[in-house]
Amino acid sequence: MTPTENAPPPDPGDPAPRPARHRRPVARRRMLAWLAVGTVAAVTGGEVLRQSLADAKTRRPAPPLPATASPAPSAEHTHGAPPPSPSEPPPPVDESGRRWSDPAGWGGAVPGPTTAVRIADRVLLDTDAAVGSLLIEPTGSLVFAREQTLALASAGNVEVRGSLALAPTGAAIHTLRFPKVDEKRFQGGGMALVGSDTGLWVAGTGYLRLDGAAKTAWVRAATALKPGETTIKLSTAPEGWRAGDELAITPTLAPDTDGFSTAYDYATVRSVDGATVTLDAPLRRAHPRVAVGAGLTLGAEVLNLTRTVRVEGTAEGRAHIHITSSRHADVRHAALRWLGPRAAGKDKWNGQPVTEPVLGRYGLHFHMLADSSRGTVVEGVVVRDTGNHAFVPHASHGITFRSCISHETWEDAYWWDGPLDTRTPQGPSDDIAYDACVASRTVFEPNPRAYRLTGFSLGAGSGSSARGCVAVGVQGATGASGYEWPETSEGVWTFERCLAHNNLENGIFVWLNAQHHHTVAQFVAYHNGGWGIEHGAYLNDFDYLSSVLYGNASGGVAVHALGREKGTRFDGLLIDAAGQSDYAVATAKHQLAGETVTISRCRMTGYRKAGVAFRADPEGKPDDIAVLDCEFGGNEVWLDPEAPAPKRILFRKAGQGQAVALSKPGTAPTAVPQWNAASTPADAPPVQKAVAPLTLTLPDAASRTTRTQP
Repeated sequence: MTPTENAPPPDPGDPAPRPARHRRPVARRRMLAWLAVGTVAAVTGGEVLRQSLADAKTRRPAPPLPATASPAPSAEHTHGAPPPSPSEPPPPVDESGRRWSDPAGWGGAVPGPTTAVRIADRVLLDTDAAVGSLLIEPTGSLVFAREQTLALASAGNVEVRGSLALAPTGAAIHTLRFPKVDEKRFQGGGMALVGSDTGLWVAGTGYLRLDGAAKTAWVRAATALKPGETTIKLSTAPEGWRAGDELAITPTLAPDTDGFSTAYDYATVRSVDGATVTLDAPLRRAHPRVAVGAGLTLGAEVLNLTRTVRVEGTAEGRAHIHITSSRHADVRHAALRWLGPRAAGKDKWNGQPVTEPVLGRYGLHFHMLADSSRGTVVEGVVVRDTGNHAFVPHASHGITFRSCISHETWEDAYWWDGPLDTRTPQGPSDDIAYDACVASRTVFEPNPRAYRLTGFSLGAGSGSSARGCVAVGVQGATGASGYEWPETSEGVWTFERCLAHNNLENGIFVWLNAQHHHTVAQFVAYHNGGWGIEHGAYLNDFDYLSSVLYGNASGGVAVHALGREKGTRFDGLLIDAAGQSDYAVATAKHQLAGETVTISRCRMTGYRKAGVAFRADPEGKPDDIAVLDCEFGGNEVWLDPEAPAPKRILFRKAGQGQAVALSKPGTAPTAVPQWNAASTPADAPPVQKAVAPLTLTLPDAASRTTRTQP
């Protein structure tokens, strides 16, 4: 579990509370003079630290762009209250302010790289600039000139309480850069700006617009890709791709291949002709298309990592973005790079010190906005090369993430704060939507300790959804996965048409004692190094429907948990082990006695020993499993001789009328020697529907996105 910002201290009676790291007092900071219209005061020498002059009780509203724009409701909304009315569409960017390059607007001297700048009026950035720090007051705005390629570098914090807009046109590129971040000085924390924690802070009623040129975030390859090739045929012509764009091509190799979860290719676009992309250098690795079954053949995802709006630290010093403003941010088609700082940890691995993430300092962090964030849309955003979580809607409701990419991210990529310990429920974020988002190459330090690392942490809350998403290249150790339903963090999600492939461990990992019923539909997992689905904790009710599990190294499904009330059901699955595993399905330790787990109308093939293996740990509770009306491509079932006598195992093969109950050998006649089980006739639920051919489709490209303003 992970400590939360603003969380109460752990109960001293808890025998093993999780420490809340980085919750140190905020250091006292000295006040600096500000440079603004009518006031000239330059601060030189040393690093610039500052504290906002704005008092939380006397903040003025953010200036409209133009005055007809409607601000978002106050952050005082609480969960459960009626959601605020949608705000009007963002207005055109106003470039009418005074020019940054005009010395007269600054009292005679343009700000320099050691100047603490305060803006209380409208300013148009019309030249590259460097400052010591920047505060945009509630009455102020800073707009990058739309037709120019511009960069603003800040040695210290950029705090937005007014408006900041980066919205280039054509081929122009807008960059906000933090070139002098010292990660060793970060303190971490919750709501308040911390002077030493250099990054972009949007607070009060501040408005942030990152609005780059729209482009297709990712597309699947239409053909197998081979080493030495310099062209890629895509499944559809991408929008907005240009020469110079950086691409990451995901691995698709089988898990018995060395480096199967890390075999990425990186390339730069030389030209684009419809659906054909020519690269600047040949591919180094093979990326085969994989026929997973159910009429579905999948190519590698080709991720476009380039955007015309960029917010970045450096590889040596990572910044962050922290949003507490009650006004909706517009974050679209931006590349957020070298964010998410890390700090020296207390632990060592193999004699070497390891780092840990700084609490509250993430790639894109919506922090405790409650209902005031409802209606926020984050589209086409890339968070890459980031040392901490990528997308964090923490206690912030109603945010849609569409066609976003996390690539080369440390810690869980899509996440919000977990509970302090296993006795404390996670705080909810409601109505979060992940639409065609990608978690790619999620990592941890060191990897052998990356237990339950995941691409998408499907946390607590209601009304949330994940549709058409991809988790690929997630690293980690035991329990790591593309998608996780985490412990003490129950959320009710609509989860459909998602894909997990070439993750080092599992496709899905569930470790949840659920109070609600959950449904996973049309899920595809292929070439993962663990299970397609590892379903655990003690008691829960899940339905896994119409899904495909192909070529996963451990097998298709591992069943730890038994049912809570209605029982868990795996219905209509195609499980093809593709020669990678001994079993298609295997049971494991059941911690508590519960309701029946039913495996029905499934097709199982490609395994080496048996379709379903009953391998419950001798120390656990006995199996209570019904395998009904399934088709098999070999030996159907196998009862581990070391397993305890089952409570109940019902078996009826597809097309048979009579079910049998399996038991330990010698307790009844042995039905089939390779089952290693005795069998007797038994009553079973009637056949509902015959096994029918499963046909699935997944999106071959990211969802289409548009920019806030043309």
